[in-house]
Amino acid sequence: MNFTSLEFLFFFCLVFLVYWNLPDHWKKFFLILSSGFFYAFASWKFLFHLIAVVSINWFFIRFFLNKKWFLPVSIGFNVLNLAFFKYFYFFADLLGIFLGIPEFQNKISLDGILSKSLEWAGFEVVLPLTISYYTFQLISLLVDKKKGLIQEDLGFLKIASYIFLFPVMIAGPILRYSDVSTQFDSPKMEKEDMVDGLWLVVVGLFKKSVVTALMSGSIFQVFAETSSFSGQALLSTIYFFAIYLYLDFSGLTDLARGMGKLLGFTLPQNFKAPFFFNGFGDFWRRWHLTFSFWIRDYLYIPLGGSRSGTLRTCFNYLVAFGLGGLWHGANLNYLTWGALTGLYLSAERAFKDWNIKLIPEIPYVKRTITYLFVLHIYIVSWILFFTPDFSSAVAAVQRIIVWAPGVNFPNMEPCIFALFVALFFHCVEEWPERFKVDLRWKTILLPIVWILVLLALPTGNADFFYGQF
Repeated sequence: MNFTSLEFLFFFCLVFLVYWNLPDHWKKFFLILSSGFFYAFASWKFLFHLIAVVSINWFFIRFFLNKKWFLPVSIGFNVLNLAFFKYFYFFADLLGIFLGIPEFQNKISLDGILSKSLEWAGFEVVLPLTISYYTFQLISLLVDKKKGLIQEDLGFLKIASYIFLFPVMIAGPILRYSDVSTQFDSPKMEKEDMVDGLWLVVVGLFKKSVVTALMSGSIFQVFAETSSFSGQALLSTIYFFAIYLYLDFSGLTDLARGMGKLLGFTLPQNFKAPFFFNGFGDFWRRWHLTFSFWIRDYLYIPLGGSRSGTLRTCFNYLVAFGLGGLWHGANLNYLTWGALTGLYLSAERAFKDWNIKLIPEIPYVKRTITYLFVLHIYIVSWILFFTPDFSSAVAAVQRIIVWAPGVNFPNMEPCIFALFVALFFHCVEEWPERFKVDLRWKTILLPIVWILVLLALPTGNADFFYGQF
């Protein structure tokens, strides 16, 4: 059920009306049931799977929290659950390469072999909705509970309410239990909360369903056949894809946070003007914040963080972001992207620790050169996100480097418009106090903006690019 679909509109309106007419002690139960229905709309079979996963995690916490093996076993269960569904064919492919069995390297052939061996017609491993996100949330819950950061008893319903929260079930933001635990008991919504929630929703719709929809006709045309387009067109596509990805994902987060606000929840911010960075590390302190902080707190710091010298710190960056790359998808493209990100962060850290200065300390000059370098290094690595395989990504980079001739970038006007839209929202995120609007004016302008956005909505419901992860 897509957030921008008519079905979801009816679903949310019904949930909203019933939810706020229930006594406080029933709201949590109703929200769990509503979220379960939302999840079942995609697959009722995987709803039972998710209930089983939540139940097993509750069982671990309830009966084995004080055991020495609690964390490795409970985390191992969640990782194996994710690995089976998300990396089954990836590991089969590696096994096929290692053993020289080509049938293992082809999904259709492997499914046929397993169907016959297991006597299970039509065998196929299908990725459950939002498994990557709820796995991260459950691991953080287990670790925080073991560390004593969560003092309260965690019954099944408390864990279920944390996982079954439909505004974040598509693609985050990735919650910590402490983000929402106190908000379930007696959710409240004042007039300002409702106005802010509706503003977040309409801004999310504008970013995703208007602006990125205008861009998609241009950039996805290049994605479909990168070998036909010129180096200049491919470079332009990378620039605009960075804008597209920001608007698509921040738009999804705005929708989630807006719907959360309308249900009485304040959900964490996920973007803070990411392209106003001043280095590789600063970019990750601004982009997909809940993912970045999760990688920091549950991978990078447990590996040793920056406590054991520069070389070990660089190693920890490589491991943490290599795994973060694989979290996005089970193929060489995402692993390479994660490894490159870890490499960039490692190089920046090493240069700082060893006091290596490649650019003279000239006002504005160093900042400008650093910005352009980091920008291009990052956005070129995002070629790995939209090319089908590693060789295609390498070929696309080669075409840019040699400035290969070919088809020009199609229809740049909507992408230029998107650039100015992204710049405006970056300014709002970077200097929120300067763009603060009085409640009275927010209330007056809200219906006007809603009408304009609804009139601009195209037909159809495009999926969120980041929803695939």
